[in-house]
Amino acid sequence: MRTLMLVIVVVMIGSILSILVIKPFSPSKSGKDAEPQKVIQQPDPQKP
Repeated sequence: MRTLMLVIVVVMIGSILSILVIKPFSPSKSGKDAEPQKVIQQPDPQKP
């Protein structure tokens, strides 16, 4: 029982560390990109 709890804690710590390590290298979508996001404009519906 104690070993199972230890394994669960180690896996949780490992997953948190992997998120912290991978996050700086992933491309951010928070608007810090040099290229601004393009807005898709829809044409106005035409009346019959």
